Amino acid sequence: MDKDDLSVGKSAIQRPLWTCSTPEHCRRYEAANAVDRNFDTCMRTDGVGSSSTYRHVQWQVDLGGIRSIYNIRILFKSYGVETEFRQRGRFAGFALYLSNTTNKDDGYLCYKDGPELPPLDFNTKCIKHGRYLTYYNERVYDQLYPVGYASMVVTELCEVMIYGKQMI
Repeated sequence: MDKDDLSVGKSAIQRPLWTCSTPEHCRRYEAANAVDRNFDTCMRTDGVGSSSTYRHVQWQVDLGGIRSIYNIRILFKSYGVETEFRQRGRFAGFALYLSNTTNKDDGYLCYKDGPELPPLDFNTKCIKHGRYLTYYNERVYDQLYPVGYASMVVTELCEVMIYGKQMI
């Protein structure tokens, strides 16, 4: 394990939750799966968009204290080459915020995707200090999105790796 990987095993939350029928089914898609370093497990949210009551999705990890961040890598769920364009369209337009509170708007916008579709193995520099990393995406009714953006977003993050150092 990389000593600069600050998010491994940390506490995470997500909204909306995946609608599930049993506790086992719920655990299969819980927020913590995105920081367990098991590439076969992913978190998943209910869909957000035009045919949903939800308009945005949010996943957040608590790094346990203010950290000096330099890089973020996200592995989105892949179902193979035949569905890659669909998956990239589901994640398109996402934003990453780094903050010292659980409110993303109190923090710094590290990254905003668009208008091209993101790769399923995403990597970006973010040289800032913060405690909470928030992944945020939305689909607003009656808004025109770039070509390829899915109108319904189902977020599936398999791993979120935040690299940085402990603050002294």
